[in-house]
Amino acid sequence: MERTIELAVDNMHCGKCVANVERHYRELPGVLDAQVDLAGKAAVVRYDDAAVSVDTLLHALDDTNFKVIVMPEGGENPFLAQRLDLAIDGMHCKNCVANIEKRYRETPGVRYVRVDLDAKAGTVYFADVETNEEALLHVLDETSFTAVKMPEDGENPFLVAEDGEGKAGSDEPAAPAEVAVSDEPVEPAAPAEATIRLAIEGMHCANCAQSIESHYRKTPGVIKCAVNLANNTGQVTFDPARASVDDMLCVFDSLSFTAEIIPDDAPLVDEKRRAREAARTKRDWRVFATAAVLTVLIVCIGMLPGAHMATGSALAGLFTGGSTPTHTQAMFAANVLLMLLTVPVQFGCGARFYKGAWGSLRGGSANMDVLVALGTTIAFVFSLVITFLPVATGDWEGHGGTQINGGMPYFETCAMLITFVLLGKILEARAKGATNQAIESLMNLTPPVARVVRGGAEVEVPLAQVMAGDMVRVRPGEKMPVDGVVAEGASDVDESMLTGEALPVAKRAGDAVTGGTVNTTGALTVRALRVGTDSTLARIVRAVEDAQGSKAPVQRMADKIAAVFVPAILLIAALTFCVWFFAVSAADAGARAVQAILPAVAVICVACPCALGLATPTALMVGMGKGAQLGVLIKDGEVLERMCKLNAAVLDKTGTITRGAPRVVSCDVPADALRLAAALEAKSEHPLARAVIEYAHEQGVCDAEGTNLPAVDSFEAVVGEGVRGTVEGHEVFVGSRVAVDGRDAGGFAFCDEPKPDAACALAELASEHGVAAYMVTGDAEAPALEVARAVGIAPARVFSGVKPLEKAERVREVREREGGAGAAAGGSRGMGATASAPSPSSARAADPAARAATVAVVGDGINDAPALAAADIGVAMASGTDVALDAGQVVLMRNNLTDLVTALRLSKATMRKIKQNLFWALIYNCVMIPLAAVGILAPALAGAAMAFSSVSVVSNSLLLKRFK
Repeated sequence: MERTIELAVDNMHCGKCVANVERHYRELPGVLDAQVDLAGKAAVVRYDDAAVSVDTLLHALDDTNFKVIVMPEGGENPFLAQRLDLAIDGMHCKNCVANIEKRYRETPGVRYVRVDLDAKAGTVYFADVETNEEALLHVLDETSFTAVKMPEDGENPFLVAEDGEGKAGSDEPAAPAEVAVSDEPVEPAAPAEATIRLAIEGMHCANCAQSIESHYRKTPGVIKCAVNLANNTGQVTFDPARASVDDMLCVFDSLSFTAEIIPDDAPLVDEKRRAREAARTKRDWRVFATAAVLTVLIVCIGMLPGAHMATGSALAGLFTGGSTPTHTQAMFAANVLLMLLTVPVQFGCGARFYKGAWGSLRGGSANMDVLVALGTTIAFVFSLVITFLPVATGDWEGHGGTQINGGMPYFETCAMLITFVLLGKILEARAKGATNQAIESLMNLTPPVARVVRGGAEVEVPLAQVMAGDMVRVRPGEKMPVDGVVAEGASDVDESMLTGEALPVAKRAGDAVTGGTVNTTGALTVRALRVGTDSTLARIVRAVEDAQGSKAPVQRMADKIAAVFVPAILLIAALTFCVWFFAVSAADAGARAVQAILPAVAVICVACPCALGLATPTALMVGMGKGAQLGVLIKDGEVLERMCKLNAAVLDKTGTITRGAPRVVSCDVPADALRLAAALEAKSEHPLARAVIEYAHEQGVCDAEGTNLPAVDSFEAVVGEGVRGTVEGHEVFVGSRVAVDGRDAGGFAFCDEPKPDAACALAELASEHGVAAYMVTGDAEAPALEVARAVGIAPARVFSGVKPLEKAERVREVREREGGAGAAAGGSRGMGATASAPSPSSARAADPAARAATVAVVGDGINDAPALAAADIGVAMASGTDVALDAGQVVLMRNNLTDLVTALRLSKATMRKIKQNLFWALIYNCVMIPLAAVGILAPALAGAAMAFSSVSVVSNSLLLKRFK
């Protein structure tokens, strides 16, 4: 049954917002019509309630910045009421949000309220005849929450307080940053940054992306902007103290594109966007099919031998009263038919090019649409002149009406150009969609629903509704829906998606599990700890998406070319016309026009800025998506390009080169002191502490977990040295040596076996990629050299006894050694077995003009922060830990050194694809434009070549899927 619903819509600012809202509703299956009133902040939607629900209508704008609710029964739009923006402190969960919203809804005069947990903010719409701001500020007085009016500059005092600049929970805003108790000058705080992700509609080529970026660069407050043509998205980083989200969206007011915000908790390509793209693809195929059918008819009539005159004579005979039509009359009739068949193709199927061209020119730039629209329009207008020349001259008997090109128009050129370009765009979109398959496969690792225990009963809920603390039941064969800890049950879990290990891992109560892994044997009850965007898998997906949206420095050249591409092509086309018209002899002006116009049109139509715009982002998307599938996360394009220039890798020993499970191989500590040392080490999480506990257990000093050891007071971990504390009245210090009450009580010698793949991986780095391996460790020299020998690292490249804060200095030392003129003195580049052979890097370093070395630091991300920051590339190794995800520019999820080689190989393979794409995009234009200019390439073939050039670039990028 057809129904009508009135909705209140907030955050609309202009006509584009209206068009955006209407488009969202009209694209919904079951919606018959949607009309939006900007001034009234309202929308009226007609829909079939058998095909679409009210709930679907209310969530249709979830992926935008607009807010929508059902219009109250009284017809009073709450968004037209007074607005109060609040800063709210004391919220911890969704229940807090619900409690606050409930209290405000129950307050007389309040028309609407929404609260944002992450932003610690809320907005209340109210009728000022029933309440006022002062009353609303005291609604939460009897609760544990605190609400104050948001300052005019939009800086939330409760968010500032978290950074240590004010005191949360107070009724007063945080004190200004410059207030200080010391006389020392206070450094001004660095400007805060906010980043939004945008889904952009209407981009067709590199000029479109460059135009958007150019407009953002001119917008006050914008720090950086990157637009990705390959997946039609953008990322904008701005200073929220100088600009708002609305300012970022208003950039599109003067452009022909539309944009909507992608929420932080949503993937770049969600179900709604995928459905819209599927609908658009279906519509594009219909348009292409229409154009193709008409073009075939046009080509058959206009180009098959004898068909043009036969068709013209038959048509003209209908109007000549039975007499045989003249040659000119037959030509005119056939040309009019061709014109009538071409008009739907030119202005119907090709309308998108005119809209895009107008929008581009209105925005102060010129894109591919300008080229297509201009080239086909010139051919169409010239064909009109040829068609109606007999009417203008009145010569139906002689040859005056067919003096230009023998009366043959170029309607088939127009139709073929548009049809070929339409087909090329469809194939390009299909190929671009394939670049997102890696992300989609990662997203599909988690189930869409979860079974949650609530109120003593097991209920199935959408995954998005699972909250931290929920008890989730997972049956054998099912995927873990969330990150959490096993509360009940025991099972084997397949973690190959995360660690690469083929064998399942045994899990029991207290063990951690990760969303996306597979429960294989037993039933588990898991307490959810990280859900939604906080889950490991979601963070991996977000890291890959951010990386795919970044730009490699090599793309700057393509951006510079794209900025001047279309004006340059138009200039070349104009010069081509002038040369052919004025310099090449012809019988008359009409012949000169024919011979000049066609090459000029071919130049316009063969030029392709699309391939330039797709060369880098498509390769990055496929390469980084493939890396994620292989357990390698490269976080942006700049790092990827830097990886290709890697000269040296500084590797932490424990947990990176070795297994990270050391054992005591010798000990001269007496039993009584060993008991005190073990008690102290039981408080530490360090791997060496665990080794001491295991040794004490073997000696019969304590049980396996160290639970029967004496209590410890004043426990303190001394970074890089050991631990100290008081045990049974004794002051105990444990490092490599043990001291009791200041007296040495002996020491331990540890052994940590190298990982099985370490030696092979480091050998391949040196032999295949010319990367010198260095080892840095806090261990003594003897055990460090023993590990180095086992994996083939030369003794000259081992730094032992290094404290965490000293690792950065060692990185700088390596950079100087590998990149300076005296690098040869620091040892050769090979592994220990090939120390005498000079390597490629040594040769570079010996050259005074050699560039500075590129150094990577490889560690677990826990105590390597200074070294990771000092390195050109920070590589974090861990089995999907939170620390690793945040610490490294490159993350090796599977904790294997062979993945470092994979990361390097993948970086080089991706850069090769980028350079191949840029080469082919440039060489295509460099070859095809001259061919078109000299008249060798016909306009229709030029259009086909242009359409398929971008498809070839995307297809070349997709070959990276074969990388292993």
